[in-house]
Amino acid sequence: MTERLKIESEAWGLRVKIAPNLAAARSDLALLMPDVILLDLSFSETEEDGLTLLRELTERSPNLPIIVFTGRDSLGDRLAVSRLGAKQFLQKPATTEQIFRAISRVLPKTKTLQAKVLIVDDDEAVLFQLSALLIPWGLEVITLTEPERFWEVLLTTSPNLILLDLSMPQVSGLELCQVVRQDVQWGDLPILVVTAHTDAESLQQAFTAGADDFITKPVLGPELVTRVLSRIDRAHPFHKPGNT
Repeated sequence: MTERLKIESEAWGLRVKIAPNLAAARSDLALLMPDVILLDLSFSETEEDGLTLLRELTERSPNLPIIVFTGRDSLGDRLAVSRLGAKQFLQKPATTEQIFRAISRVLPKTKTLQAKVLIVDDDEAVLFQLSALLIPWGLEVITLTEPERFWEVLLTTSPNLILLDLSMPQVSGLELCQVVRQDVQWGDLPILVVTAHTDAESLQQAFTAGADDFITKPVLGPELVTRVLSRIDRAHPFHKPGNT
């Protein structure tokens, strides 16, 4: 699990440091205080409980977000964790995506992007899914199901990045991409297209229309997050990844 967290952390815009035991954790914390801590309660080589470190941390840094990640699930443990000020109680087993989403929810917003993303898709379920993945990162998400209102919404919201579905009725994502690229003011705005068509011809059409990148359906959370953050970073380099 720890190796998977380290491998996937970059895709979530995070830098991860692993402490294999409480002694190592205390040594690391003496040198650098992270933005978020993911803390297990049980360690095989010692009888010391993770609650001890949780108590020390909350006394030292009461505003530090701490997520307890444990296989223990008694009411007593949950009460102890809550009383010691942890932000979340995450039950094992959990996927790396669940862990990173928990981290993103408690990550201080000053550490995340302050930017707007306009998502255009005629499928409301897709809009809900994409919004749920991006909002925890401090992004302001504007959604639009009516592509014919695109220019009006673009002018009133001034987004930092656009996510376009390629296949929409009446007005396609390709057409909207071309309209943006032809405008002097908005021509450099980052545009990502979301598509279920991954054949070479469809992708060539997207890039010819001016898309910067593409994301395939079904959309994977880490892929979406890393591509959106990296594109906004290039245009507005004010994002600073957090430390866990």
